[in-house]
Amino acid sequence: MAGLRRRSEIAGTAISVQGLSKLFRRYRRRHQSIKEIVAHRSRGQWEEFWALTDVSFDVRRGQFVGVIGNNGSGKSTLLKVLTGILRPNRGRIVIDGRISSLLELGAGFHSEYTGRENVHLYGTLLGLTRREVSRHYGSIVEFSELGDFMDMPVKNYSSGMYVRLGFAVAVHLDPEILLVDEVLAVGDTSYQQKCFEHLHELRRNGCTIVLVSHEMGQVSRYCERAIWLDHGRLMADGASDQVIEGYLEAAAVGASLRRQAADHVGDAERGLAIAHVRFLDGGGRPVREVRSGEVLRVEIAYEAFARLDQVEVSVSFFRDDGVRCLDAPLSHAVVPAGSGAFVLEFPAFTLTGGRYDISISVYDPRSRHFHEFHDRLYPLSVHDGERGGAVVWLEHRWAVVPADVAGLPVRARQTE
Repeated sequence: MAGLRRRSEIAGTAISVQGLSKLFRRYRRRHQSIKEIVAHRSRGQWEEFWALTDVSFDVRRGQFVGVIGNNGSGKSTLLKVLTGILRPNRGRIVIDGRISSLLELGAGFHSEYTGRENVHLYGTLLGLTRREVSRHYGSIVEFSELGDFMDMPVKNYSSGMYVRLGFAVAVHLDPEILLVDEVLAVGDTSYQQKCFEHLHELRRNGCTIVLVSHEMGQVSRYCERAIWLDHGRLMADGASDQVIEGYLEAAAVGASLRRQAADHVGDAERGLAIAHVRFLDGGGRPVREVRSGEVLRVEIAYEAFARLDQVEVSVSFFRDDGVRCLDAPLSHAVVPAGSGAFVLEFPAFTLTGGRYDISISVYDPRSRHFHEFHDRLYPLSVHDGERGGAVVWLEHRWAVVPADVAGLPVRARQTE
């Protein structure tokens, strides 16, 4: 039976999803009045689409799972089905534990109620008594940092205040299973860090967490496992780093193909086209991951439709938080007609650990024309030995030397 929920028969399993499918109607025209409905004997013109199709997975108790995918892939629909907001058309869901969720900005809040009143309302919806909610109220206010704003109607809250209150309530009312959608992206960076630290504390206490996010850095850093959805289908389920690599690779290929289709003009007008891009390690093997400090070779294969002079080529590395970390320019290049490759080599690639997106441009300064501009289409992961959170690692030496050796004035010691 679709949507059946009961305590799990699988030991240690908090969420079990088997063959889950969800159908929606997308209306091209919707009849608004009863007269129109009767006259046309329908509610309008629509087409059906499956937001989720035959999705199956299990989540063990205490796991921290990230759900990734492009917009429209079914991520939010999945969480809404898990919470019971939506009913599936097919499949079976088994939940073992009390669910707390933070799915949409302000979801579950009454706009006319104060923050204090909404805390009690939310707790009641979770099945807690007023005494149980009151026991947690102080920690909720402290964590949300809203203070006197708790006695203000939430309709006057900013989006950031909504997130603070919603998250504080969701994580402080003894959740056994916590479902979190993209809403954390609204808060400021320091509060996001505070939220993730608390999520890890909940996980250590046995809470199961499912997080939907477009931030691959967050999923890689905090989630041990990732589920990748694409157009409602389960594409991959496994260790977060491996799943993210597959997702980014597919995104890069798709973006490159879309770029080529959009730029489909005559060869003479294009001048040059990038055929493909490869990252190679010191042994010449194609890689998508490299260790900080090792050799990295970037090969940019091209097809030049005519001889090009004074070409400027640039490769830029952007960290997943948008910081531009490194530029590698090539100026005044002469490119003969035909096939070839721009080859960029780093004897020691010392960007610190993280995920990066690479932009490549080929520019003619005389005509002020970009032959190619691929903006952040090529993902690359860098691993290091936990050197820190800076952008780049530079080899250096330290020494502790006496003042006279360093050429500094020597203070006379006081004697008794």
